[in-house]
Amino acid sequence: MTNTLLKIRARLTRWLVPASLKPLSSKFGFDRGTPIDRYWIEKFLNQNSSLIRGRTLEITDAKYTKKFGGERVTRSDVLDINPKNKKANIHGDLRSLSQIKSGTYDCIILTHVLGLIDDFSAAAAECFRILKPGGALLFTSSCLGPILNEKVYWRFTPHSVKYIFGKYFKSKNMVIETFGNVLAGQAFWLGMAQEDLNPSQLSHNDPRFPVIVTMRAVK
Repeated sequence: MTNTLLKIRARLTRWLVPASLKPLSSKFGFDRGTPIDRYWIEKFLNQNSSLIRGRTLEITDAKYTKKFGGERVTRSDVLDINPKNKKANIHGDLRSLSQIKSGTYDCIILTHVLGLIDDFSAAAAECFRILKPGGALLFTSSCLGPILNEKVYWRFTPHSVKYIFGKYFKSKNMVIETFGNVLAGQAFWLGMAQEDLNPSQLSHNDPRFPVIVTMRAVK
């Protein structure tokens, strides 16, 4: 075992002793820096940035549409069920979007949303319906993580993602991957931030210990 890994293990051990039953952060690491899972979300979106184009839909805000879509995006829509969200220009329920016509979007960015929806099957069906033929769904979700302020219904694995969205997308048009490793997963659980780890510890990928699951699916 390398000296670096021994040092990290020692740091984790200090935080896991009975004298410290509270996490380092109760805000996914936001109060320490950048949440660890955002590293993989943004890596995935960057890898698939060419698909973020034309008319796009994102949930809550257009942060990732702007960052990874840029000038390829001709119209950016933001959906939120909360009518008080002024960043959203569409207020509605992803489980039933009757106000949006079928085949509207070239790209839907759905990052860490499906686990917060009770009827995830209805939401998956709507995503497929409102995509244009040839349009892409860029999906991410947690495999593990703390439950803090939001109501979390589900965690997903590659097999469950394939089962859910395989009802609508052809399997040859779906690419499902995981990101994470045992060290980064423990760090995320404890509330550490990206700044607490080095790039090699974040970039190492071990499918046996996923932290997030991603999917690129083309209609």
